[in-house]
This record gives sequence, structure tokens and C-alpha cells, in this order.
Amino acid sequence: MNREALSQKVLVLGIDGMDPRKTRKYVDEGLMPNTKKIIERGCQRHDLVLLGGVPTITPPMWATLATGASPMVHGITDFFLQVPGKLDEYTYAMHSSSCHAEQIWNVTAESGKKTLVWHWPSASWPPSSDSPNLHVVDGSSPGGVNMSTAQIDTEMILFASKNADGITFVPNAGSDAGVPCVVTDLKPVGENKSKKKAVNATNGTVLNNYILDPQDGQLVSRYRGYDMALSTIKPAAGWADAPAESLEFVLLLAKGLIRRVGLILKNEQGVYDKVVIYKDKKTSEPIAVLENDVFTGVYDTVPSANGEEKVYRNMRLLKIAEDGSYVRIWASRGMSCEDDSVWFPKSLFKEVVDRFGPPQPTSQMSGNDKDLILKRNNEQWIKAADWQSKVMHYMIEEKGVEVIFSHMHNVDLQSHNYMKYMKNRDTSRYDESEVVKFAEATYKVTDDYLGSFMHLLDEGWSILLFSDHALISAEEEAVSLGDNTGVCMNPFKEWGYTVLKKDENGKELYEIDWSKTKAIMTRSNSIYINLKGRDPYGIVDPADKYELEEEIITKLYGYIHPKTGKRIIALALHNKDAVLLGLGGPMGSDIVFVVHESYVEDHGAGLSTAWGYNDTSLSPIFIAAGQGIKENFRTDRYIREVDVAPTAAVLLGVDFPDKCEGAPAYQIFSENM
Repeated sequence: MNREALSQKVLVLGIDGMDPRKTRKYVDEGLMPNTKKIIERGCQRHDLVLLGGVPTITPPMWATLATGASPMVHGITDFFLQVPGKLDEYTYAMHSSSCHAEQIWNVTAESGKKTLVWHWPSASWPPSSDSPNLHVVDGSSPGGVNMSTAQIDTEMILFASKNADGITFVPNAGSDAGVPCVVTDLKPVGENKSKKKAVNATNGTVLNNYILDPQDGQLVSRYRGYDMALSTIKPAAGWADAPAESLEFVLLLAKGLIRRVGLILKNEQGVYDKVVIYKDKKTSEPIAVLENDVFTGVYDTVPSANGEEKVYRNMRLLKIAEDGSYVRIWASRGMSCEDDSVWFPKSLFKEVVDRFGPPQPTSQMSGNDKDLILKRNNEQWIKAADWQSKVMHYMIEEKGVEVIFSHMHNVDLQSHNYMKYMKNRDTSRYDESEVVKFAEATYKVTDDYLGSFMHLLDEGWSILLFSDHALISAEEEAVSLGDNTGVCMNPFKEWGYTVLKKDENGKELYEIDWSKTKAIMTRSNSIYINLKGRDPYGIVDPADKYELEEEIITKLYGYIHPKTGKRIIALALHNKDAVLLGLGGPMGSDIVFVVHESYVEDHGAGLSTAWGYNDTSLSPIFIAAGQGIKENFRTDRYIREVDVAPTAAVLLGVDFPDKCEGAPAYQIFSENM
């Protein structure tokens, strides 16, 4: 296609989970000044909405943004992909071989543009073009760069107390403790003579995976799912040079396989306020010095096949008693400083690490806990955003990159921790007015990150800012329909469509009885009929398929929320009709369903047009500014996710990607097309 380029340099800033409704609010309130500047210098709808696709899940939507094709065309239809002919098997959807449509970055690179694809979480890794103009960094998972390949050990909470007896490691602590419980004494077990048991207050069953906070003796349910370690604090002994009155304890890392030793030190006023961590008591150089409540980067080593491997992690001394009797520390995942397996070319990894240090660990999980959301998650994303910005600038300034397709996952992963609590619920630890501050902190990190690229608008660059979906705080009690990691049992088990096998005592097993199962509800929005001749254990005659689908769809529309008395399902379509949503055809399921906006939890099951409580929505965002873009202009057009790739192609004067279904948003261009 012969056309004049409107811009020679394009920077795509993809922010996973960024909400146009919430962004509009924060911009108007003055909380996002950099985003406001981009809006004022560019063109977009006043509401900042990008008309999103279905399902509102990371891999299919980022693949759509990269190809201009719908999920039923590019083939990435959910977070996991159904294995053809096997209703109970799934494959990971991130691999680029799962994408059957051409990506826009292959077009730009093969057109002679030096192109960087930065951690695009779908259809990018491994590279599908061998063009020397193409650089690709990761994209094999959401989260942060290298998080899928370079993790050496797990994230942990480390306790130490004078009241603890011995050293204890508890994997997935409190994973069965998210219920009201009572704590009772238990006879001594091993060296931990103060161990207690927790009992479910409702049914009396013992909760096995738990740890008790030695400070208050209560079950640590707020850290549910974390590995934890508990150690005794005692006077320092056997050290080469420990200060007077210092105290010592042991830190267990890497599933308890690695021990480090810590000294608790007094300041000049006689108050214990610092922890110094060493590899062992004989080593004089510390691994880390942790000041009270200070976020700290730490280099360490772990055993490897070749001796020892250098790792990086973040740590924070969350609490320390002034008398040294109690310490609580958070430690991030340890990340290899040497893993270049998801960098193309591999030589780029060493260049980056030598200049800016290794990729920063990031995290999603922190539950409904203020300390871990603000003092751990948010701080990690601040460092990750700064590191990412520096590397991208290096690629521009030193490597001559002209086109960047970048992604950052902070809004999505942060929001998963607190989104449902943005409305007061029985499970909330904080009032919603405080939870809103978590979101403000998340968007402040995002705005600062975007601000680091503002100068490029004065240097002839075009900037496209967008997301794949947002996250919603449901107005009502959320309903979990669909399971993007497997099969969702209810209501299909209740209705008799999905049947489980039973043991000799009549107890249900965690295994589907395909001889009695007519249909399954699976992944985010999919329902499959167990069809004869297509599926290995099919029992439904093809002649009866349509009527069975009609029966299921009728039941779905009649599925009523027990508290509100209103329908839970917003939409249910046969495969032939699901083409309207881009989810029909041979790549789609037999029935596609969407949950009503009042009952969606976070994202995935709802339409992208859904609105929720506290200025939340499921819609992606779109803002454009710079060379070739109208300045301070608002369009009434709904720009769709399939329109983004062809819009970038017109800006750069290159071909549309093969199988592109979208159209360029010509209303935003500074020149008539």
C-alpha cells in the first residue's frame, strides 16, 4: 500500500487495566497532570473510551490490539486455549504460535523501521519475524519483564520474635485460613514448643496451613497464600564482629532451603531500628541493610548447577519493636541477574543489565492488606516503571529505535488486590474511602511513568496510549461464572449438565463423568456441548445440539441472583451469533455468555461497556497525541480495539497487518485521508 507517512516515529504506551472512566475523574481532579497534558495536546473521545472486545482478558485483547483482528480470527480466545477435540484440556495462550494473524510490529520491522516490542503479553514471544530491525523483550507472561523465566525463589513474609521457639517454615501459610477461627493450644511438636492449632469456628475442622503472628498470637490470614518463616530472636553469639547488645535471628528463603542470618541493631538513642542481613556469621560484608519501613533493593546469591547464581530481590522491614523483641520483613521473589532467555537478540539483555541493573520483580498478590498494597506492590511498580522507562529511552537514544510497542501491567495487577473492596463489603478490612486511596496511588505511578515520555512529543514522535480492558467493582455481590483456568461447576452441576464421578461411598470426585455430561461451562465466557463425533466422549447427538443450546440459554437468562432477584446473565449467544462479538466460528465455543455488569468480579466475564461502583468500568482507554495527530481535538467516533493497529500503520505509512479487520481512526489525523 503506497501512502505518505504522517509520522516517522511512534511510541505505543500500553497500560494493562487502565480505566478511562477513572482516568477521566483523576484528570479532572488534578491527580494525573501528565495524562492531562497528553489529552490537551492530542485527540480522543472526551470520555477517553476505546470500544473493547470480548472476552475482557489480557491475551486475546492484546493480540487484537497487535493484529487488528478479533479473537475468532487471530485465534487467541481467552487466557488459556481449548485443545481442539478435548473439552478437558487447555494450553497457555501467550505463545506467539497461537496467533494466526500478522502482528503490526512484523510489518514495521520488515518495512525498514527499527522496532522494539516490549513485554507485549500475547502474540509477541517468541518473535515470529527474523527481521534484523526487530527487537523483542519478553511477552511470555503478564506481570513484569522476566517474571516467567527468572524467578529463583518465592515471595515471603518473615517473622522473628523473642517469644518464638526454634525456626519454622510454612509454605502457603494461611491458605485455608480465610474463615473465622479460634486458636487453641496444641502439645509441643518438634522444636517448635509453642505451636498452636487454628480451628474453623463454623464447623470445627482444624486449619492446617497457617502461621501465628508472634506479636499478637493471631492467625495471619491477611497474608494468606504466602510462604512464611518464623524465627527466634536471641542475643547475638558467635559473630566475628557483632555490636554490643545486638540480637540475632535466622531468615529462611527459597522454600526454606536457604538460610541467612540477621542482626538487629540499636541506634544512638538505644532503640532497635535496623536489621542487617548476612550470608553467614563469618562473612563481614552484609547482603542488605534494612532501615525501618524503607524499601530496599538487595543482591544475593543462590546455589546453581554452575556454583552460585546472582539474584536480585526487594525487601522491606515492615515493623520492628523498639526493644528488639519483634521483627516483620517482606521479601520479594528473587530474580536471576543472568537469565536472557526471553530477550531477542540475547545480547540486548547484558547491555541493559550493565547499564540499568536487572529487571525488577513485581507482584500481584497482597489480599486486602494496606501495608502490602502500598509499601510493597506500589513501591515495586515505581521501581519497575522507572527501570522500564530508562531502558526504552536507551533503545531510542542509543539504538536508534523508531517504533516501540510497549506494555506495563501495573494497573491490572494492583487493582486485583483491592478492586472489589472499593465498595464496602463484609470482607473489607478498610472503609471504601481508604481503599480509593490505593487506586489513586496506582494511577499516580502510571501518570509519572507516562510523564517520563512527554518530551518525545516535542521531538517529532507520535504517542498512542491505550489499554486492553479495565477492572470493575461490582455494584452487587459478584458471581463467579466461568473459570479461565478450567471448568466452572455451578450452576451446570446443579442443572445436571455437568456431572462428577463418585467414589464407592458416593462422595463426588474432582473428575468429570463424561458419560453423563451434556455440556460444560469453561474459561471466561465459553460453553461447550459434549458432542458425538466431535468430542472424544461425546453423548449429545448433533441433531439435538441446537435445542440443547436453546435450553441452556433459556436457563441462563432465568438464572437469578438470590439477593437482588434479578438476572445474572447479560447476554448468551449461539456460536453463529457470537461472530457479532468476534468469538464465533471454528475457534469459538458452542455458546458464548456474558455476565451482567452488576455481578462481574474484576474483569473477564463482562462486556467492555460495563460500568461499576466508584467510577469503575471494564472499558479500555485510548489517547493519541503528537506528530500526525490533531491537537486538542475531541472525536465522537468510537474507536475500537481492532482499529488501533491500522491506525498505527497509517501513521507510519506501512501496510495493514494481514487479516486486519479494523479501520484507521482517520478522524484523529491532522491531515485528511
